[in-house]
Amino acid sequence: MTSFRDAINAGQLGEVQELTVLRGGRLLTADAAPTVVDLVIAGERVQAVEPVGTVDAGTVVDVDGLDVMPGAIDLHVHLRDPGQTHKETVETGTAAAAAGGTTLVCDMPSTQPQVTSVARYREKIASWSGRATVDFALWAGGTDPTALAAMAEAGAIGVKIYMATSPGFEELYSPDAAAVARVLEVSGRLGWAVAVHVGDQQASDAHRDRLIAAGRRDPAAVLEVTRGPGNLSGLRTVLDLATATGQRVHLAHLSAYGLGALDLFAHARAGHPGLTAETCFPALSEEEDLVTQGVYVLPTVFSATARRRWLTALADGVVDAVATDHAPHTRAEKDRGRDDAWAASPGYPALETSLPLAYAAMLDGELSPQRLVDAVAGAPARILGLPRKGRLAPGCDADLVLFDPAGSWRVDQATMRTKVGWSPLHGRTLHGRLHATWLRGRPIVHDGEILEPGGGHFVRRPGAGDADPGRG
Repeated sequence: MTSFRDAINAGQLGEVQELTVLRGGRLLTADAAPTVVDLVIAGERVQAVEPVGTVDAGTVVDVDGLDVMPGAIDLHVHLRDPGQTHKETVETGTAAAAAGGTTLVCDMPSTQPQVTSVARYREKIASWSGRATVDFALWAGGTDPTALAAMAEAGAIGVKIYMATSPGFEELYSPDAAAVARVLEVSGRLGWAVAVHVGDQQASDAHRDRLIAAGRRDPAAVLEVTRGPGNLSGLRTVLDLATATGQRVHLAHLSAYGLGALDLFAHARAGHPGLTAETCFPALSEEEDLVTQGVYVLPTVFSATARRRWLTALADGVVDAVATDHAPHTRAEKDRGRDDAWAASPGYPALETSLPLAYAAMLDGELSPQRLVDAVAGAPARILGLPRKGRLAPGCDADLVLFDPAGSWRVDQATMRTKVGWSPLHGRTLHGRLHATWLRGRPIVHDGEILEPGGGHFVRRPGAGDADPGRG
């Protein structure tokens, strides 16, 4: 039996014909209590899960004392590439993902150009290929039925509906319930995932204008609109359409819209199990971080009461998944909002901290191991229809993370991989330390070091017939 570092140095891990046995780690799964096992990997996939000490073949690596779990799947990222690479690139964003234990990122169509045609979709696949450290899937956008069908055939993981818009992203906009209904109808025929950014643009704009007229240019005013009646009205529209049609719908960044959105979603889901939702991990505090960091933590912060409610919703499975909505902006773009919060770009980098936050919450007793694994890996894989992802079971891709539960990690933005070089969690110490990340049977991160950049593959929608050969 060899140590992890010695096996890496000897080049023994991940050989196609070689078995690798991770011996003595505590396996965390979505459907059983944690158990100390031998995890047997053959090439890119898990071959078997056996009682500890019973496998005598291949390279045996001692992972005693470590927790082993599936790599996270992030349903919602904005890696800004192409078009806004001053904020993030494929290389920097996927390195951040790998360092944070995420092994599959799903990038939104709000790049430049907007991904609203099959030609642009194929261009984006080609642009990313050979550059990503982790696997990647790409969402389609727009409202044209013919274009959506072509992008589905080319491998798009699903379609993102935008009920709100901003300058430069008009092609993605579904301006009314009729437009949303048309995309839902097309998506039902295609059988793919639908993610929705809810909103009522006219109502939210009017709310904002009233606050500005009253002299409100503070971060709390932005939160008031984000959680306000416009977005809640848009949410009701989508929930009603999904319930009436039976269409599967996934609600993006539901937690940004506040506890009113959680209540609406929970009520609707009771009558329509095809509804799913994501939250960023509830870590940033309205009482503290909003006061000290201002626009840097917009648009999603949590009061103490809200944090408890969202954690309970995650713990109980009312909210399905943790997703970052990783949305990096430069300090200059954030600092535009120091005197006028409406001028700041909304969003913050989160790929490197999301899974460590959720794992720390498990160690602190706020989430069970089973719900941790399902929220970050199992549920996202089901939402996207990827049976080989999100589990460490025979036949599944060997995408995994090793955590040291006895360790700790202090978030230091000086060492983070995101191109913007800052984090709203800078200085926070988390229980547990990420020891290693593996992608398809090979270690890509060990003790904070990126070992294999550029090895990520395109993951296509299952059944797509015109895709770059990917994994799914």
